[in-house]
Amino acid sequence: MSDPQDRSATPPANRIDFGAGNARSTSPDPAIVNITDSLRAALAGGEAARLIASSAALFEAGGKHVLSEGAKHAVREVAERGAARAIAMTTGPILESAGSLAAKPLLKMTSKAGAALGLEQTAGAAGGVVARGFGKQAMRMAGKQVLKGVGKAAALGFVIDGAVAGVEAVIAVRNGSTDRKTAAIHVAKEATTGALATGAGVLLGASLVALTGGIGAPVVFAVGALGSIGAKRLLNRVVK
Repeated sequence: MSDPQDRSATPPANRIDFGAGNARSTSPDPAIVNITDSLRAALAGGEAARLIASSAALFEAGGKHVLSEGAKHAVREVAERGAARAIAMTTGPILESAGSLAAKPLLKMTSKAGAALGLEQTAGAAGGVVARGFGKQAMRMAGKQVLKGVGKAAALGFVIDGAVAGVEAVIAVRNGSTDRKTAAIHVAKEATTGALATGAGVLLGASLVALTGGIGAPVVFAVGALGSIGAKRLLNRVVK
């Protein structure tokens, strides 16, 4: 005859532990990326890459004066060095070919990603053309475009994390492992932090271009993606 305490100590296979889910998202091991992180990261990185022209216009408008040439070079070098591995890590859960992507030379990655996104290989040329052609009005438009992109990505991040948390909550309520109020709080927290993290990733990628200039699309993607994952993990610790 089994001990009732043993049964309570061993949760059902489909039981959802919200605390454990958050722990996975906030794992100190940067190599651990779940499917939700991957989706959010791909969204943030893609939006940051699409904003390259607008971010480059901000660089030409004054962002190029914020950092010294040495600092710009150092930041670009660090970002480019880790771009291939970052793309493989953040897209691994949803792209089976991520490993082969990481093995390709960065120059080829930049060329292909730029063609796919309709962007130049580097941000400097695009920003220079915009800045010279339209002046201050273009700078204001560029700033609005970046903020619009951040807002759009944040809204989609809210939907992604909210949907995943919603499924977890429904399962947890049905199997009796939590109550409706706790489940609702869980969904609200995940959706909100997902929105903030996605927006932060886009903003980080755009800021990289706005402050350093010539950066390839895959590098911007990688920075935006990793920024989203890092922001989500930090926010989960704050609201835990």
